[in-house]
Amino acid sequence: MPEDITVETAINEKLKGLPRDNAMALIAFLREHEITLTSNNDGTGWAVGGIVGDSLGFLFVSGEADFPGPWTLWFNTCDFQGELSDAVKETARAHASPCGRCHKGWQDCGGGERTIFGQTFERLCHSPLMFTNPDAETIEHVKQLLLSA
Repeated sequence: MPEDITVETAINEKLKGLPRDNAMALIAFLREHEITLTSNNDGTGWAVGGIVGDSLGFLFVSGEADFPGPWTLWFNTCDFQGELSDAVKETARAHASPCGRCHKGWQDCGGGERTIFGQTFERLCHSPLMFTNPDAETIEHVKQLLLSA
């Protein structure tokens, strides 16, 4: 895959139907709000709102059913500001994602407790929220979370 592939090209090549439509809706939102997408240069990943290793999150597009799914957005923060609806807060809590390393006992990566809108979770590390193949309603909530991060 060429190093300069755009996220839009990857989505159109790898996703079909509603997953493609939902992913493109998120990308349109990011572009509209001038939230940067920085490629990891392999045609599958983009840092959201920063550079790889220092960003609001990370977007992965594979088109595969295997983990982490056809497309996934991880948040690198759970520190949100401003007024958000209970539905948005519940969506965030429902997508809390324990670390794959320390959660499975592979190694202690330093994950600890994190509180997401009043609920405490164990073993949430660098990317505490994971949205895999989100539907349109979840995308709407993700947009609000991105603006409040």
